[in-house]
Amino acid sequence: MNGSPVKRRLAAIMSIDVVSYSAMMGADEEGTMRVLRTHRTAIDSSIRRHGGRIANTAGDSVLAEFGSPVEAVRSALDVQAGIDTRNNSLPPSQRMLFRIGVHLDDVIVQDNGDLLGEGVNIAARLQAAADPGGVMVSGEVAGQARAKMPEYGFERLGRPVMKNIVRTVEAFRVVSGARARQIARADVSSAPGAPHATAEKKAHISGFVIAAAVIAGLLGGGAVAWGIFAFSGGGPVGDGKEAEAIARRKAAEADAARKQAADDAEAARRKAAEADAARQQAAAAEAARRQAEQEAVDRRHKRANQTRSLSWADIPCAQSRIAAGQGMTCSASAEYDGVDGRGKFRRWAAGTHAATTATYVMLVDTVDAASVHLPLRRDDESEFLLEISSFTRNNAREWSSLAALGDSLYVTFKAVDGRSCFAFAKPGPARGDGLAWVMRGYHCVASGQSLVADRIALVIGTLKAR
Repeated sequence: MNGSPVKRRLAAIMSIDVVSYSAMMGADEEGTMRVLRTHRTAIDSSIRRHGGRIANTAGDSVLAEFGSPVEAVRSALDVQAGIDTRNNSLPPSQRMLFRIGVHLDDVIVQDNGDLLGEGVNIAARLQAAADPGGVMVSGEVAGQARAKMPEYGFERLGRPVMKNIVRTVEAFRVVSGARARQIARADVSSAPGAPHATAEKKAHISGFVIAAAVIAGLLGGGAVAWGIFAFSGGGPVGDGKEAEAIARRKAAEADAARKQAADDAEAARRKAAEADAARQQAAAAEAARRQAEQEAVDRRHKRANQTRSLSWADIPCAQSRIAAGQGMTCSASAEYDGVDGRGKFRRWAAGTHAATTATYVMLVDTVDAASVHLPLRRDDESEFLLEISSFTRNNAREWSSLAALGDSLYVTFKAVDGRSCFAFAKPGPARGDGLAWVMRGYHCVASGQSLVADRIALVIGTLKAR
């Protein structure tokens, strides 16, 4: 068999993803990116502190590899604790929740450090099944971590069926402290026996009992007063008018008590109706959130699968649609129906990777006048720039916030060898309700040189389609 052997090793894989990331980006792109980068800095630090390394990243998701499943779980719990602390200092609209899944399995290690294999897929499925802000682990991880982490509990959730996973995987939710006690109380309260009323039903019962007691007490008092009056032969104890006034006052008090009881019952009914409406609204909002999150995941998967399926061929740069510079090599894909917009597209790429500098450019070009590329959007471009190549995905550090330069967008970063770099997205001319083409790429200056604003403007301004 030709080619180098496949590299495999046993590893604890941790998959991390943001809950409702697309919805947050739709509400506040720049604010969401700032908060995500703050969390990512702390997450990366925790992974390294527990002996792990970041293998794959894509937008809001991270895949990390650990040599120890125990350290992987400790890192996951440390990450969630740090996120809780930082969320407490943020307004509710900017608070970000993460799901984390951890699995121990044999994985394939690519030359660029990416991890592949069924173990990676299982970690992702566990992450998707975790509670927002929670950690879900497989049975392989729980078996090793349980004995070494007695302060935590591992709640068995059974053996969920995982899509496209042949073998069954037992899932465990990691719990501690008050949360563990809540689960214990839930187990006790759900034990067989007499049915117990909900808190809401108890509130209804208590309200009616109190109202009934008030009415009975007041009516009873009135009855005693009338009894004394009747027992005396209908005559007053003192003056007759005074006894009549007392009787009228007692009757009025009884009427007021009955009215108050009716008002209390109506208020309780209204409060119950409002609580029910709030529950229905919250359920609808959660369903919409889950649907939007799933649609965003489906779009990302569709785009990634389409990109991987494109057939690329090396071509002379003079035949490409990119005005390539000295030392660049060029390639192109065949025409395809894409998720980039409406119609057909072709991708052109040119790159040079010298010892001192590096430049990579990719042009997504419409094929005919009926085809249009989607306009640039900040949330989409943030993901595109992170995924533009294996260089930026696996070798970039210290990402800045997304900035604008005219119609173009760019973000600066540091290469692992210390070079200053930036990634950019440049729109082509308008066509109908879209664009004729979009160019994306990155550029790094020579080692030891600074990346100034004029250099960024010069590179973006020079690059163009033929």
